[in-house]
Amino acid sequence: VGILKVRSSVKKASLLYGVAENLQKTSDEMGGKLTAFVLRRMERAYPRLAAEELLRARREQEKKADAARAKAGVFAVGCCFYKLVCLFLLGAFLGDITETIFCYVTAGKLMSRSSVVYGPFSIVWGLGCALLTAVLYRYKDRSDSYIFCFGTVLGGAYEYICSVFTELVFGTVFWDYSKIPFNLGGRINLLYCFFWGIVSVIWLKLCYPFLSRFIEQIPKKTGVIVCRVLVVFMVFDIGMSGLALARYSERQAGNGAVQSRLERYLDQHFPDEKMKEIYPNAKFV
Repeated sequence: VGILKVRSSVKKASLLYGVAENLQKTSDEMGGKLTAFVLRRMERAYPRLAAEELLRARREQEKKADAARAKAGVFAVGCCFYKLVCLFLLGAFLGDITETIFCYVTAGKLMSRSSVVYGPFSIVWGLGCALLTAVLYRYKDRSDSYIFCFGTVLGGAYEYICSVFTELVFGTVFWDYSKIPFNLGGRINLLYCFFWGIVSVIWLKLCYPFLSRFIEQIPKKTGVIVCRVLVVFMVFDIGMSGLALARYSERQAGNGAVQSRLERYLDQHFPDEKMKEIYPNAKFV
């Protein structure tokens, strides 16, 4: 009799446990379905939320991958200082060559488009490449239209600031868009702002991935040394160019009397003829 009572108690406990387990499964299924239903409704009502989550997850994966490659000894991983230095140098060189070819095709003559006295480098293009990459890197997975709009505004603002800077510091105007429709003080115009937007899309979607892979193939030790040497050279080149331009401006204004060794050096190595050759479109204000 005792054994039968124990068996009966065990059966009742088993039945109660089975009922509880079934209820838990049913509850879990209903909860899962309810959660899925709510998520679907949220995605339909706010489709951008899903896209934002995907972009955020992708950025996190890229950060982890970049950290792993950096530990493995890969040079200039991600959007780091050395990557931006390399892009600045490549952009400055390629920008100068591109403008030189463009001027030759449109005007029929070769002319210097360099921003510095030593080497074919356009600082505006170099800084533009580095700036576009630094600012737009986190948005590189966005749509082309988003990057185009962002690049149009950013490029226009950048070109305007460069124009104001060179005029205030050197008293020189290197470009004037006054004859082009929809210009702002001759410093920028709508057509070229659109050009900056197109360049932003081409740069982030096509050029940057290719150049980034190319840069990261450079041996790390070699890349670091070369970048540091080129940074020192460019700082010297930009500084010397600024001094030469300032002295050139003084001579054009009739203040060319030599009062120091530096001015004598600049007059000897960067006379008006040479400066006109380097900066053929420079106008003094």
